[in-house]
Order: sequence, then structure tokens, then C-alpha cells
Amino acid sequence: MSIFTANLMDDKVVLVTGGGTGIGKGIAKLFGQHGAKVVIASRKQDVLDATAAELQAENIDCAGCVCDIRDYSSVEALIKFVLQRYGQLDVVVNNAAGNFPASVDQLSANGFRTVVDIDLNGTFNVTKAAFEHYLKANGGAVVNITAPFAGWGVAYQAHAAAAKAGIDSLTRSCAVEWQPLGIRVNAVAPGSVAATEGTARLSEALVGEGAQTLDCEAEDIANTVLFLASDAAKFISGEIIRVDSASGVDMLHMPVH
Repeated sequence: MSIFTANLMDDKVVLVTGGGTGIGKGIAKLFGQHGAKVVIASRKQDVLDATAAELQAENIDCAGCVCDIRDYSSVEALIKFVLQRYGQLDVVVNNAAGNFPASVDQLSANGFRTVVDIDLNGTFNVTKAAFEHYLKANGGAVVNITAPFAGWGVAYQAHAAAAKAGIDSLTRSCAVEWQPLGIRVNAVAPGSVAATEGTARLSEALVGEGAQTLDCEAEDIANTVLFLASDAAKFISGEIIRVDSASGVDMLHMPVH
């Protein structure tokens, strides 16, 4: 049973990048279950078709659009698709990301650039295009998906941490500039999320390092995103909310009782 009213997002249109799988799929589904019309974006048509069909089977108004968020012209085409289909765009969720585990000494310049291009530049591209084509004149909400480790060092994730730190800064800057226009910009920083490809890859890389994780579910992230996009959070902007069961708190030297 949802903690939110069923009609919370009635008459809202939501765009979720990377909405075909994992966290993005969970976010798209939860918004749809609460009345929103949802557009999911991905580079893979087959992924979009499968997820859109799954959501439509639950009576969710969902459409998919192929987009490479690294390419601004592709992003503009995505925004135009949303507006042509639904006539509005109330919430943008920047979830699409690229990642792989690699130590700094093994990380190539191209690998670093690729992750930054998808995560940081892609978030900028989608946010900028949505702003220019709709949000600037109408207001709305943007929720970026970042990571708790953006603020401290982390093994095998220097490229992703750098990109996510940039997203954190972009989130705050947009929030400050766009507050007078009625645009709220926040971010959610998921910890380890069960049954996602990213968690599986990083966990495998950390085998033998003594790392322990407490996995949350995609729904836990989606609940936070839905809250931030709703009127319940109408005075929240420029915030980065960790959903990580305190994994960002150093507990190594705390006594165990």
C-alpha cells in the first residue's frame, strides 16, 4: 500500500531518463500509479517497449522515446516529443547514468570522460532543454539522481564520484537561479540499491575488501523522488537527500552494543 494518495500526480506529466530499467523504472512506475502521465527515455528501443508495455498493463499512461542524453539535439527532440504528446512537462527526473567499477590507475581517459558525459553533461542537457522549452514559462520540478559518495573518496568510483559531485553543484545552482520562476530543483542520493546492475558490479569489485552494504529497494528511492516532486515539498529546493541508511556516516570506530 502506498503512503501517498492515489491521485497525488493527477494531471501531471513526468519525464524519467533511464526509465526503462532499475531505479528509473521504479520511479516511472510509482509516478504512474499516482496518476501521472509518464515518458521514459533510454538509448535502447527494446527496453523502452518492454517497460512501456508493462506499465500500460497497469493502466499507466506511459510512452517511450529513444534518446542519447549526451547529444543536445537528441535531448531537444525528446522534450519536443513529450510536449507534442502531452502538451506539458511538470516534472523532470534525471536518472540516466553510466558507470563501471575501476581503480584510478586502471581508469582510462576515455572511460572517465564517458561517465562524466553521461551523468553530468547528460543531466545538464536534459535540464537545460526542459527549461528552455517549457519550465522557464511554466515552472515545475526537477529531481536529479546523484550518489552519497559524491562528497567523499570512494574506491573504484572516482569517475562517477566526480560526475555526481558536479550534479550536486548543478542542482544547487539551478535551484538558486530558478527559484523566482517557480522551478524547484533537488537531488536524491541513493545508497546501495538491491537488484540493480550498478550494485552488482560494485559489490563484485569490492569482494575481499571487507565491504558490507545494506541494500534498499528501488521503491525507497522512488518514494523520495515522488515526495520532492509533489506539492508536499513546495518549499524544498536546492537540497540533496541521501537515501542510504546512514552509509554516509563513518561508523567504523563506533562501539557496537
